[in-house]
Amino acid sequence: MIKSFVLKLTVSCMAIIAQFTLQGQPCRIHSHNDYQRNIPFYRAYSQQVNSMEADVYIDPSSETGLLVAHDPQELSNAYDIEELYLKPIAFIFAQNDGRPWKNEDRSFMLMVDLKTAFHPTIDRLIAKLKKYPEVFDPSVNPYAVQIVITTGNPPAPADFNTFPAFILFDGLIKVDYTEDQLKRVAMISEPFSAYSKWKADGLPFPESDQKVIRKLVEKAHQQGKPIRFWAAPDNPTAWKALQDLGVDIINTDNPEACTLYFKSQGE
Repeated sequence: MIKSFVLKLTVSCMAIIAQFTLQGQPCRIHSHNDYQRNIPFYRAYSQQVNSMEADVYIDPSSETGLLVAHDPQELSNAYDIEELYLKPIAFIFAQNDGRPWKNEDRSFMLMVDLKTAFHPTIDRLIAKLKKYPEVFDPSVNPYAVQIVITTGNPPAPADFNTFPAFILFDGLIKVDYTEDQLKRVAMISEPFSAYSKWKADGLPFPESDQKVIRKLVEKAHQQGKPIRFWAAPDNPTAWKALQDLGVDIINTDNPEACTLYFKSQGE
């Protein structure tokens, strides 16, 4: 049943990809909770986003399963991450001579949010990824998809090097990483609501809040890392304001609108 679903999804979406894929992108865009789209993976992929996100839970009925869902009550109807993301991505790589996009010298990130205990959740994920080294291991393929782990209970930075080199981690602004630890940090991610209550709903963005955001951006850049704010307002007013403040990655639940907005600006 799952294989049939993936095959139908692949065939139906290739036409969408061919029609809407953009040649280059002016701003890094992150498809937040990508699996909640009516067509997971392919809608964001067709926009050539820089990253996309999937939340995973241990499948209690399987020794290897990782189900993609937002809440535990959704698990009974959830699909495995291998079916929703890993196999479709591997299919795309096979079609494009080992690259996400044919004749493109760039790749993207797949951020995986571990919603169940770090171990064994990450162990199951690593086992699945190792089945596709030409797709997810940059030591095998320089165009490999970067895997970024995010979780409410992350490992200590001192333990980063105990995981395979193809595993990167989501960073926090308050952590003082060593130079070696920073090599395993893909980006800095922070909750926008911790620094501003601005809703981008017609009221001005307080100057004091902008100053705080700008300082966080500067700190991330001093570490050589891009920064993303999750749970930020998600509309053109907010996208432009965040970009003007130097935020590198725009977090959005609407990758098509966000991508087309920046394209229309000629950025």
